[in-house]
Formats: sequence, structure tokens, C-alpha cells
Amino acid sequence: MIRVSNIEKFATHDGPGIRTTVFLKGCPLHCPWCANPETWNMEPVLMHDERKCVECKTCMHVCSQHAISFPFKWDMEKCIYCKKCEDACLQDAISFAGKDMEIDDVLKEILKDKDYFDQSNGGVTISGGEPFMQFDAFLELIKQCKEKGLHVAVETTGNYSLDKLKQALPYIDLFLMDLKHLDAQKLKDVTGGNLNLILNNFTYLAKNCPKKVIVRMPVIQRFNDDICEDVIKFCANLKLSEVNLLPFHTMGKSKWNQLNKEFVYDQDKMMDRNDLTPYIDIGKQLGVYVKIGG
Repeated sequence: MIRVSNIEKFATHDGPGIRTTVFLKGCPLHCPWCANPETWNMEPVLMHDERKCVECKTCMHVCSQHAISFPFKWDMEKCIYCKKCEDACLQDAISFAGKDMEIDDVLKEILKDKDYFDQSNGGVTISGGEPFMQFDAFLELIKQCKEKGLHVAVETTGNYSLDKLKQALPYIDLFLMDLKHLDAQKLKDVTGGNLNLILNNFTYLAKNCPKKVIVRMPVIQRFNDDICEDVIKFCANLKLSEVNLLPFHTMGKSKWNQLNKEFVYDQDKMMDRNDLTPYIDIGKQLGVYVKIGG
């Protein structure tokens, strides 16, 4: 079994060609700009869309565990995930993110679009959250994907042991790997990330299969927007040839609201892509292809 948050068809920004992206539950980081905060927790989480809710309170009345109250609040500790509230909501204001699936069923869903993968040089991308959090199930899934001849990409934080990376490496064709900061303390304070783990994995990949790596840097105001050049230089030193600078966006804001979490970037505007274009020339000077966006 593997715990899945969502399966997205016809994705075009998660690797080459047309892809199916499988979002897994669980992440060791807690980035305050995250577009998928519903994936952090391994357990399913209730998402409540107040824009759809008419406060009929039907969900509260059908909950035998008294896990729902109004003004709307969900008590995760009381919830037994019977999902009666989701079924009872006529406005579709309640949904649960996270369900257990057999790996065979995930693979069947992926293979429905194999013709599109073959025609576009696409494949499957495993994302999250952090796929390595469900390591055994993740490893089995990518093994089976490779047995079916699929191109496998992984969107990853790199925040796990080198031993796990070495085990998974033979079954991964492309790492879309985040590098959020080069200051260990700042990375830990803001995201909970462990820079030593991340850099160990980057170094190993750079020595053994640099062409398998695309470095992704989410460029975030007041966090790392002043170190883009440093990240490009870091990649040049490791002979990593491509960096994607991902401009800050607010597309995950509604999910934070549905989870009743504070989105600290609520008042920030989306970053203008043109603000990052000067780094393309800096990359050329250093022998690194810099792309704005994923």
C-alpha cells in the first residue's frame, strides 16, 4: 500500500513530455510558501472550502465523534476518517486529501496514458510531499514503473539519507531536486530542512550521474531571493548543468485556507518572471543553463 494525495494527468511542468504526476503524502519540511501543504502529514487531512460552505452544519450532525464544530473547525485527534461528513456535504465543501492505494492500482492508473508518454517522450513523476518519506512503497512503485518501460522522474527535497538515494537511484531517470538555501541554520529555521543531508545527496549525484539532475530553486521573497547567483555558482562548481528558478506564486493559498492554516505570504504579490531573467546570462557565463520556471 502507498498513501496518495492526488494523481494528476497530463502534467507538463514536472519533467519532459506529457506526464502523470503522483503526489504522495508525507514531508519532512514545512516550507511556509508550499503549494501542497495537504501533503505534509502522513494522515489524511480534511479540507474545508469556506467559499462553498453554506453553514448548514450537516457535517457536524453526522459526525459521531464530534470532530467538527462551528465556526468550522476540524479536530484531527477525534476524527476516525469515516468520511461521512464528506459524503453528507451537498455543497462539496469538504474533502479529504490522502488515501491508501495498492501499488498495482497506482500503476494501472499511470499506464492508462502510456501512449501519450510514448508519443511525447514523457512518463511518470513521483512528487509530494517528499516521495522518500514512504520509502519502501515508493521504491517498489518506481521499480514497477521501470519494469513497464516508463521514464521516471522524482520531485524531491533531497532531505533523506544517502543510503536511500543509492537504493533508489537505479530506478530514477531524472531528479527534479530542490535547493532552497545554502545557509544551514536559515534552512532549518524556516523549513525544517537538513542542509547536510541535502548537500551530501547533491554531491553524490553530481559525481555519479550529473545529467540526471535538474536543480530547482523556489525563489522566495525575504528568504532566498538574494542568493540566486550563489546557487548558480554552487551548481557550476558541481558541474550540474541546469537550474530552474521558480518565481514565488500564491497558487497554493486556497489550500492553506482550506486547511485552516495561516499563509504567511498572504499579502505578497506573485513574483514577476522578468525579475529573474538577468540570471540567465549569469548562468551562461558559468556554463549553467538557467530556466525561469519549471
